[in-house]
Amino acid sequence: MKAVTDRITIVLKTLLRLVTQEWPLWLTMVMTLVPVSWHHVDYHVRWMHDLPLGLVLSTLNSMCVVAVVATVVTAAVAALPRRRVVKWVLYALLLALWLVSVFLWKNFNTTYTPQVLQLLLETNRGESSEFLQAWMGAAGTRRALQMVALTLVLVLLAEWRRRPVAAWLSRRVPAGVTAVLLAVMVGWGMYQGHKLVMPCHSLYDLEMMEARYRSNDVFSTLHSSVLTLKFQRQETDKAIGLALQAATSGTVICQADSMDLVLVIGESYNKRRSSLYGYPLDTSPLMRAERDRGLLTVFTDAIAPYNLTSVTIKNMLSLNSMGHGEQWHERPMWPAVMRRAGWQVDVWDNQRDFMAGELFTLSLNSYLFSPSIVSAVYHAVNDTTYLMDGDLVSDYFSKWRPAARNLVIFHLMGQHTAYDARYPHTPQWQVWSPADVPDATAPYIDEERRQVMLDYARATRYNDYVLAAILDHYRSRNAVVVMLSDHGEEVYDYRDFMERDHDPHKTPQMVRYENEIPLLVWCSPIYLQRHPDRARALTAAASRPLTSDDLGQMMLWLGQTRCQWSDSTRNVLHPSYSPGPRIIYDGLDYDRLMR
Repeated sequence: MKAVTDRITIVLKTLLRLVTQEWPLWLTMVMTLVPVSWHHVDYHVRWMHDLPLGLVLSTLNSMCVVAVVATVVTAAVAALPRRRVVKWVLYALLLALWLVSVFLWKNFNTTYTPQVLQLLLETNRGESSEFLQAWMGAAGTRRALQMVALTLVLVLLAEWRRRPVAAWLSRRVPAGVTAVLLAVMVGWGMYQGHKLVMPCHSLYDLEMMEARYRSNDVFSTLHSSVLTLKFQRQETDKAIGLALQAATSGTVICQADSMDLVLVIGESYNKRRSSLYGYPLDTSPLMRAERDRGLLTVFTDAIAPYNLTSVTIKNMLSLNSMGHGEQWHERPMWPAVMRRAGWQVDVWDNQRDFMAGELFTLSLNSYLFSPSIVSAVYHAVNDTTYLMDGDLVSDYFSKWRPAARNLVIFHLMGQHTAYDARYPHTPQWQVWSPADVPDATAPYIDEERRQVMLDYARATRYNDYVLAAILDHYRSRNAVVVMLSDHGEEVYDYRDFMERDHDPHKTPQMVRYENEIPLLVWCSPIYLQRHPDRARALTAAASRPLTSDDLGQMMLWLGQTRCQWSDSTRNVLHPSYSPGPRIIYDGLDYDRLMR
């Protein structure tokens, strides 16, 4: 045992000595190979004047991952007998990467992403030359050149003082501090960096890995980009093929003559903070009024299979069933079936441009808004997004050209963080005060957290207003509006935590707030008059268990549309409904966990 310890000690001392000799190279690698983190820090400092703790930790994680590579590379360079040429070649490569990163950020507000990688793979030499000529004189390009020039000056100064600083770092106290810092960074970087060799078999696996290991170094970013392109091509191409097939062939029967069917997909909706579900603050007064009129059915036992937007919506719009072992890309999207049945299909998505460079947005948009889907399945899609959901809804109705059968899908920003940006800051929405927030007596609830909870309540009330605006448009028509959220949200409900937790070890409390969702079905007076049997079916189904991946079966039934994938046993509104196991997170039985 002592012999092993001695060998480890010798290796560590050797690494420390070599890194100390070439500290400018080590430091340059650590600082320039985390461009995504630095760009995010720059954004928050300039626009938000605050650095979220998660961003700080993400930056440190990224630096630690790079520290592992930097330590190995620097030690190898320092051990070379003639290392000067190799070292300056490395400096040239680092500065080139830094230049590209800053160029992308300052000109296009992006960095090394799957889209950028795809463009590089698809661009020929002539197109590259034209692109560079067009952007050479841009303000962002000049800023990038200035930053790289400044970095080069700092490198030259560091190299000029390399030996004196190395001598000082070799002293007992600085050497001890350096050794501890290096050991911590390399150890943590090896833990964080192991995601680079973790097996991923789908975009969901990759998204979960990204959510759990928040490192944004060049190596992790390029690794994720390559895998994203691979899985996106595999899953999305298969799903698009099935959607196109459903939209253009097969037998579909529709008995509806003139009708409007609307799906409203909310975002990050904690149903326990809605007065429809018992929250003390009246955050849903307009929907309560619809319920009291007998027009709105409130479902009490609906859940989402994941706490991620992209994968829940893919399953929501597909005719698969996770409880039956079916993946979203193994069944067609039900809007394509309805297009085949003669429905006009419109999609207005207020998250279409939200964080466009992130994996979850790319993952969803590459499917929902692929050119072939847009042309074969939709009749109209929005080309503008808005800060407020109410403006998105107004935009749609200003352009609305109804047909005999209309299917409309709204995807809202809902209560997506940051909550204070999800409602207008006008007197109408400045309701309540922090002192009015109920159940805010836990020891961890301070003034800042109480304000967050208040902002969430106000955002929920504004969401209620947006839903009511949609209902008002269809009140005198033969219409059904289905409203649900992609997933839930934690807002300091039982612990000092907000948003969503991507820890693979799920607890009942975590799942209760992050996977349980509101589900509302509103029927116009005309629809209720024409279909009293369906009104009774809604009332009878309100307390039945449902997972949102079976939503398509309910939508087809409400639209009186049948196809080869219709299955009444998975339609929560049908008398023969037989709920199977409610599977969440690719294998966890929700009901067994909650019991």
